[in-house]
Amino acid sequence: MVDWRKLEAAVDRKIGGAFGERVRLSFMKGGKTDPDRPQIIVHCEALCVGGDEVSTLGGGRSGQFQTRLATGEAELFLDRASYDGPALQSGDTVRAIDRAGLPVWEVANVSSRDTSMIAIRLREK
Repeated sequence: MVDWRKLEAAVDRKIGGAFGERVRLSFMKGGKTDPDRPQIIVHCEALCVGGDEVSTLGGGRSGQFQTRLATGEAELFLDRASYDGPALQSGDTVRAIDRAGLPVWEVANVSSRDTSMIAIRLREK
């Protein structure tokens, strides 16, 4: 019998290798950087940025990530197996350090429903 969780994780790693990039995670408390959760730089599996179109990347349980994001919104995917930083919370910030202009978003919510990925919904800061 095929272990779909292992297959999903393998596909997600391939996506991360092709579409992944570095992001800086800043953990906030009361509108300021939280001294108990210092900033970290991590390699995300994918950062999908909105523009009122449907974005699709291969992988995941359904065979692909597919999302519709409005302008100013984004979704960040972190590999659950390799991410060892603090849990992200609403209000934390994400900066795409490999992109021109170093865009920054605020965490809107975090979903742990997927087995191998942590999905973070972002909004323009």
